[in-house]
Amino acid sequence: MKETHYAPSSDPAALAPFIRGFIERHLAVPDNNNLGRGSNAKAWDGFLLGISSGTDELYPFLKQHIGDFHWTPAEAFALGRDGDLTPDALEPPLAASPIPVAPEELTVISCALIQTEETKAANRSQTRWPSEPWARARIYGQRCVRGLQEALVTALRAQGYEAVAPVLLPMCTQKQSLHYGDAYPWSERHVAYISGLGTFGLSGGLITERGKAHRLASVIVRARLEPTVRPYSDPFAYCLHYTTGACAECAARCPAGSISPDGRDKPACANHLAPGTADYVKENYGFDGYGCGLCQTAVPCESRIPLRSPVPTHSH
Repeated sequence: MKETHYAPSSDPAALAPFIRGFIERHLAVPDNNNLGRGSNAKAWDGFLLGISSGTDELYPFLKQHIGDFHWTPAEAFALGRDGDLTPDALEPPLAASPIPVAPEELTVISCALIQTEETKAANRSQTRWPSEPWARARIYGQRCVRGLQEALVTALRAQGYEAVAPVLLPMCTQKQSLHYGDAYPWSERHVAYISGLGTFGLSGGLITERGKAHRLASVIVRARLEPTVRPYSDPFAYCLHYTTGACAECAARCPAGSISPDGRDKPACANHLAPGTADYVKENYGFDGYGCGLCQTAVPCESRIPLRSPVPTHSH
């Protein structure tokens, strides 16, 4: 990954513009934004940025909603505040005795990286298996997402701000949620919801102003930034199924039959991904990978918030 250059700044008021500018410059470098060897295409077509406070009341709520193993920003930050705790770190120094930081000192930066029109178009015509660009975005594009998180943490630290990317911590491993099955201590989707980027759909994906064909990433920084105002109070406000009852196209698109009004069948989805799509990608596209994304393409919420009637209120 090539180094991204940026102008130093020690003014907290300039931090949010600095972060936005850094991400723009980082993604403009082809080595940082690509679909891997054998493709000249970029992985991500711009991004959306949301900001939430470490004191947001919804973060403790996730311990009830997902599981008590889910971290608050303060917990995640304490686990990773010292050293470069990437997945390659063998002995994270603070794993056993994290040093607490007051939640009001922390800000969560959430980013939605948008799939390109070319990648979305390639996947629209698929009915069972992922297109090659989509599978590449899932593997090589996701590596670019992780590279962005590492680079942003490094850049923030160079500016004098402590920063942590929770999903890069070695202890961010799969857990079991009583209500949702497989889950992780840091949910990028829920963080994005809290940070004002969008609401959930029938498939469980997050619908943003640029739709739900995206990947999510977040970083926690020890600074006080103005949070993004959430333009919704209903976690399903942007989904036509929940607001009008008139749409279930993501369910119809799912080749595994894992989406229904009764809830997600995560094992069915996982079994379709591997060995199903993994075998298909290896045999047809020549690299080790997997992916699907059919529920994110050729649906009304692919690239926008779909037109809808006035939104009723749903409980969490």
